Amino acid sequence: MDNRRWQDLEMACLVKVFEKVGMESVLLDVPFVRKSWYKATLNPSCWQCLIFPDNERTEIWPWDDFECPDFQNFMDRFASEFQIDGDRFSVTTFLKFVINRSSRTAVPLKLPKCCTVETFVFAANVCPGLVTLGLPLRLLESEHMNPELIGKWKNLEVVSLGSSLNLVIILALIKTHCKNFYGLDLSMTLIREREALAIVKLVTNIKYLKLERWFSTDDLVCEIGSMPFDVGMFNEFEDDEE
Repeated sequence: MDNRRWQDLEMACLVKVFEKVGMESVLLDVPFVRKSWYKATLNPSCWQCLIFPDNERTEIWPWDDFECPDFQNFMDRFASEFQIDGDRFSVTTFLKFVINRSSRTAVPLKLPKCCTVETFVFAANVCPGLVTLGLPLRLLESEHMNPELIGKWKNLEVVSLGSSLNLVIILALIKTHCKNFYGLDLSMTLIREREALAIVKLVTNIKYLKLERWFSTDDLVCEIGSMPFDVGMFNEFEDDEE
């Protein structure tokens, strides 16, 4: 058989491979192997999946801690590799740079816990086709956060939120603008009666719901338990006592 070499692969094939590699490698490893590989990493298809490193440590997106050690290491490595002055290099600048690589083609976007409101606004304007969105606690609870921007993502199907603040507003926006929505992950935030009622009334057709920190009455548990979840996709509630 003919033994083909990596350097002989066509650009389209390289792009397909690098789509699966992961953000950090595509940015800091692959480009330095060969010039052709560097050119391939500039293709927006390599940046359709915007999952920042800090979100890859656990099975579910980890919104419970404020610090971003993995993301900070990622940033530091990038600044060192390209000899960028750390005093002139911010979280916002770096996030915008990476997000912009997608050229408006990003499908999932899971932002790190240290994400800024400015970055969120930027993403709302340059990532029109998002299907999956993950937003951390600090961002959602910022006084400058504008949840109305979530309504710009018409194709949203799955959302993970690190805080239940403004959940009623967010779900109302999703009901109005996101007709294909089917999944809600609230496993890293406390859900009380008001939020539970909003879930029942505003996203009645979801097939996936993950709750772990739950303060409820038996009636509300029955209401949510009667929603049309697919078998195997519904996690039992864990009641928190006051």
